[in-house]
Amino acid sequence: MLAPIARILDSYPATFFRQSLEYADAGFGEAWALASRHAEEPERANMLGQLRHARCEAGFRKAARDNGLAVLAPHTEPAGGRYSLVEAGGIYLIRSNIQRHCGPPRATAFRQQWAEVNAWLSPLQPDLLREIRSPSTDRMCGMLVITAHPRRGEPTVPAFVGLGIPNADLTDWVRLIALTDLLALYHDADSAARKPSEAPVEVKDVAIPRLKKRPDAG
Repeated sequence: MLAPIARILDSYPATFFRQSLEYADAGFGEAWALASRHAEEPERANMLGQLRHARCEAGFRKAARDNGLAVLAPHTEPAGGRYSLVEAGGIYLIRSNIQRHCGPPRATAFRQQWAEVNAWLSPLQPDLLREIRSPSTDRMCGMLVITAHPRRGEPTVPAFVGLGIPNADLTDWVRLIALTDLLALYHDADSAARKPSEAPVEVKDVAIPRLKKRPDAG
């Protein structure tokens, strides 16, 4: 069984995450420009948050389409909104809400539903009184994590963009990694695959033995 990040590397192209990072940066810049141009305080802060969400959702879907991935925008249950869903190799990615920290996102119904497919990543609790069926490992859920600090940092770019693998109850991350570090793993894997196997070097003895002349030889 592959570890969560290894499954991501096997299923998603590096260009998807590279573009997701670029589009998140661009989305923050666009949101700041639009909010500054079209809203005044105190409404500007609220509009900025909504615009960041909208532009990052659009960028997330565009990065997926650019790389030939399956993209959906299903409705939430109960109805009230929609969210972006990307899939490759049985790994489903959604976005967390833009927040001030890198912890798990708000546990909305749809996020909780998708997190539950990661039950196989948590150790089973043995029960001697009844049989416990092992959860399926066919599917996995990851979340694009984007944060913003309202009082520090540059407001036109995200403070952090990463990939989180939540546990089944959405109380913590099984793994959280910055997209820059994830892209470095792709680079390392690519470099290892391209490196030719080194054959043992054979050192040949090219010296020619010669008899030393005796001093009395005429």
